[in-house]
Formats: sequence, C-alpha cells, structure tokens
Amino acid sequence: MPEIGVFPRNESPGFLIYRTAVLLKAGLRRAFQAKGLDVTPEQWSVLGSLWEREGVHQSRLAEKTEKDRHNITRILDLMEKRRLIQRKADRNDKRCQRIYLTEAGKELELELIPIAADFLDQAFDRLTDKDVSALKRILGQIMCNLGHSSADDGTRSGRRGTTDEETELD
Repeated sequence: MPEIGVFPRNESPGFLIYRTAVLLKAGLRRAFQAKGLDVTPEQWSVLGSLWEREGVHQSRLAEKTEKDRHNITRILDLMEKRRLIQRKADRNDKRCQRIYLTEAGKELELELIPIAADFLDQAFDRLTDKDVSALKRILGQIMCNLGHSSADDGTRSGRRGTTDEETELD
C-alpha cells in the first residue's frame, strides 16, 4: 500500500489524460477564436452531434455529449440566443424539446471542421498513424472498463443527416 501523501500525480495516467484533455479543449477554443469564430468546445460538441442527427430530444443530446441536464440547458440557451439552434416541442410529448440546427448552425460545419482537423494535426504532430490507432484503442478500452461503450457514438443508426423524429428513435 502506498504511503499516505505519496502519489506521483504527474506520472499518473489518469492525470496525464486529464491534462491532455484540458490542453486540447483550450487549444481548440483558441483555434476557433484565431479564425474569428466564437464557438466553445462544448458548443462544438453539440454542433457535431447535431450535424450527425438533428431533431434529438434535449435529454438525448445531453447523453450524446456527456453533459448533465443543467450544462446542456445552459449551452443550448447560449446557442439559441446566437441563433445556431432552435428548440421545438416534440409532437408526441409537448414536455420534451427537440433540438434543430438553424441555417447558421448548419453553415458553421464547413468553417469549423477544417479548423478542428488542422488543430488535431498539430496536436498529433510526430505521432504515427500506428501511434494514433494505439491511443484510440487504449482510450476506448479504458472507457469500456469504466462502463462506457466507446463504440456508442450516440447516433444508433449511423445515418448521417437524418432526424430522430424521422426515425422515431426517441
């Protein structure tokens, strides 16, 4: 058993993963800002999910983006204020909100994806394709160990561009 107070935090894989995530999040925000785009990594996550499938219930979007109820509400409020998304009552359950992209939200895809791709190229510079594949495999296994299926990207059908209302998934 390790001594109390002795924990090599800087050598801990968990701490290194955390620090890397913090740096990636901050770097992505700066990359968007450098191109004059005021989009947070949290909004980027929501946009990415909606580009894959819009019309999802707000609660499902929270699950897909791994945000709690309060955070997803705050993020969506800001995005709605900026006219990137719109909420519509579910036709079968008026208590539930479905989330749709506006034209402005749809148009951001063409601007943001190249910026994010360039940023990741920079972050993974000097890593081989084999390194990146191993990293993904290892992180996926850790996620599975923690009870999260890394294969579940939240779209369920993999049909890009459809809405949950069209496929009645929710």
